[in-house]
Amino acid sequence: TFLVESYELPDGRQVNVGGERFGAPEALFQPHLINVEGVGVAELLFNTIQAADIDLRADFYKHIVLSGGTTMYPGLPSRIEREIKQLYLERVLNGDTEKLAKFKIRIEDPPRRKHMVFMGGAVLANIMKDKDTFWLSRQEYQEKGPGVLQKLGVGVR
Repeated sequence: TFLVESYELPDGRQVNVGGERFGAPEALFQPHLINVEGVGVAELLFNTIQAADIDLRADFYKHIVLSGGTTMYPGLPSRIEREIKQLYLERVLNGDTEKLAKFKIRIEDPPRRKHMVFMGGAVLANIMKDKDTFWLSRQEYQEKGPGVLQKLGVGVR
């Protein structure tokens, strides 16, 4: 059927993958499918924005930026937008669909988003490279143990 895709592995073997290839992205929205407690990514975004100061929420909804390889799934941006709109309609507008037309949301999905997390980390590392309180070498950790994390502002129990 059209649901089955054939993939070639690095060793040359062919594998056929069917409906299970949709399971990974669906788990982002329904974590219970993989026995994880919690809300999905759209509800997590919604809850996070709603927890922010009321004066900031509109801007946050208009500037949701996707990054990382997981965001490359086809249809992910539109699915997130659709689910956030539904949550907003139900929980903020109490079902008033006329007011929903005024609700502005923008999901930015830059073409290079697959590598944005790495690029951001690389930029931050370059900026902070000379700050001793930002880094911890492997040798330093091995010599001093977990207590050395306090240098970074991390409490260790």
